[in-house]
Amino acid sequence: MGDQPSPREKWVWVELIGFDNESPDQGVQAYLDNAGFVPDVISLLLYNADFLHLHAGMGEDRALPFDCCSYGGHPFSYERARQDWTTYQLRDLVRKLHDHGVSVFLALFDLFVTDQWIGQHPELLHVNRNGTRIRSLCPWKRLSDGTWYEDFFAGKLGEVLDDYGFDGFHQADGYSHPRLPLYEGDYSDDMVDQFVAATGLELPGGLEEASGDAPQVIQERARWIWRYARRQWIDFYADRIARFCRKVVETAHARGRQVVPNNALTRDPFQALYRYGVDYKRVAEAGVDGFVIETVAPGVSLGAEHGAQANAHYDYLAMLLLMKSYLPDLDLHCLTSAHDVNEQWDVLRHGPTLLEREIYCNSNLYRWRHDGTLERCSAGPMVCLGDGLQRHEWQWLREWWGRGFSANPCRIVSATVVWSDKALSAQLDDFIATRCPSTHRLLYELMARGAPIYCAADVADAGIVQGPLLVLNPQHFPEDELRSVIDAAASPVIAIGSRAPALPPPSFEFQDTCGLYPLVCAVYGAAVRRDVNLEPVQAEGLPEDVRSITEPPTFVEELLFHPVSDSFLAACVEIIANCAGAVVVRIRPDVIRVQALELDDQVWRLLVGNDSHYYVVTELDVGRAIESLEVITPFPGQPPHFEGSRFGLRVPGKGVVVIDVTFRRP
Repeated sequence: MGDQPSPREKWVWVELIGFDNESPDQGVQAYLDNAGFVPDVISLLLYNADFLHLHAGMGEDRALPFDCCSYGGHPFSYERARQDWTTYQLRDLVRKLHDHGVSVFLALFDLFVTDQWIGQHPELLHVNRNGTRIRSLCPWKRLSDGTWYEDFFAGKLGEVLDDYGFDGFHQADGYSHPRLPLYEGDYSDDMVDQFVAATGLELPGGLEEASGDAPQVIQERARWIWRYARRQWIDFYADRIARFCRKVVETAHARGRQVVPNNALTRDPFQALYRYGVDYKRVAEAGVDGFVIETVAPGVSLGAEHGAQANAHYDYLAMLLLMKSYLPDLDLHCLTSAHDVNEQWDVLRHGPTLLEREIYCNSNLYRWRHDGTLERCSAGPMVCLGDGLQRHEWQWLREWWGRGFSANPCRIVSATVVWSDKALSAQLDDFIATRCPSTHRLLYELMARGAPIYCAADVADAGIVQGPLLVLNPQHFPEDELRSVIDAAASPVIAIGSRAPALPPPSFEFQDTCGLYPLVCAVYGAAVRRDVNLEPVQAEGLPEDVRSITEPPTFVEELLFHPVSDSFLAACVEIIANCAGAVVVRIRPDVIRVQALELDDQVWRLLVGNDSHYYVVTELDVGRAIESLEVITPFPGQPPHFEGSRFGLRVPGKGVVVIDVTFRRP
């Protein structure tokens, strides 16, 4: 069945504090010996962009700002106190990593503590909707002399890549997306002047005129633009961010170097565009070489107690599926959220079962290729952050990666969500007008309730998919695409969303009883008709004026969507599971979730996850007589008892058990 013992690539994101400039080789050999492997890429988080702004060649050795020597300048890690690094020591570190075959990327944020250069250019700081400048660079602005910051930045980046020998630029938070969501800013004179020039819009009352960034003017601009020109504002930002990326890419590629941005604060294609003005497709077309995907559910689950409103595990699984659907030709490197001293969270020590489960699940989401084969959504992990880990913690990670990537399935026991690029634009306009659930939101709600959806396919490839197809928000698909899915499908097609006139009559359908825009689940090609009757539900409605809704200020808070009833979603989950032939959870279906991979016609690999914080004893029914069971994970330490098609299993809290089921031959 073709084992793959480790990910294709293993990346590490690490601060300078992870190395030792008192060692002759800057601590490189000790670091690699402790990790137990040689990473393909190490991204050095130098944090403060003044590292780049102040670069003046390598004619003399100079001290780096202290907040470049550790993330935000934090004074110590688990391993050592922050050291004072110099430009020559950093260049030597890059060379020593190269000696071991490691590619070295540079990573910077828009944030800073020291501000030797930035402090001289307050015009570059983000201005929020209240008119307050915050300590975050806005890379799409102009210097006071009229120079585009992106031109200055790209020029300095070229010098830094040449002088230090970096192999690429890891375009991290604040440079791959704005720190502020678009609702919050930046409505400064500079950005609004650019907006008016790009769109030709006239703002009422002369709001486009220079005001010296007067708070009252900025507040009025923010109110008017978000209410009356929201779509244009989003598109303007998408173009500006893509233009910045294009200049960075041209600079790097001219030197044979790479550019790999982060996705926008964990967000899927729709929310990245709506909330942050990032169109991943436009960024991809600018020439980037891949993306780092913020699949950081374990860290968010532990660290966002007063913010996260969604179950981050399923939120980011759904995000990763849709990211690969939108960017099928680019490698996606999933963040492995190990720990972060500066941000004060540590999953490896405070929640290792969450991380183990996340690694296994992220490495087993798939996309159908044009040739009918499966491709993993993840090209491999990127440790975040890679300083101060102990030898046994690195060993855990290597073992988890090995098991996560250890089998190549021929089929996933799953429904396949169908992706359409063309539907994304229509989805944006619809949300602004109605707040109906986005494709990602529906996918998340279904996955969180146990729907087996672990594959995606482009709409053009619907005919090669094995298993049922899932079309979310069919009303956003062009008519010809919808008809092609129905015509090409060899298995049932399940369409969940508003009614789409282009679709023919289904085998059966049922409608939600909730809200002004009730959703419909229509099933095509079903072998058996199902009668689903839902009781009327009273749900808290949205304000009549949906354009007046206040948007969330941070990424861990959710957008407000038009309500969908739990009973409707539960009925949809049951339909999807039945059509997919999914494993049946007989005991504790409220917290046990099963991801099933078909390795060959006799063997299934099951990833059995537990949403509870406690050990849970479950019983699973795989639908065929069992010949044998083999536990792949260390826990539990013995094969479970089975009888017929059923077996019992104890699953650790927030964790996972991976088990291979061999079926009895007929």
